[in-house]
Amino acid sequence: MTKSDLQSLLKRFGIRSEELADKVYAKLEEEKAELDTETRRKVRQFWIGVSVVTFAVGVFVGHLFW
Repeated sequence: MTKSDLQSLLKRFGIRSEELADKVYAKLEEEKAELDTETRRKVRQFWIGVSVVTFAVGVFVGHLFW
């Protein structure tokens, strides 16, 4: 996520503050700097798995009520 992406996201939510975007982006970069590359890859794999399972459960529940 880039700083301009973050600013456009905040605009969609109705928040118009470049200062807030700067603070959030700085916090995001700070958190990323604390994690090494291997840890970030493992976290990404975990969330991909969670997303796939959640999607499958949603499709299954959707078919039950359709």
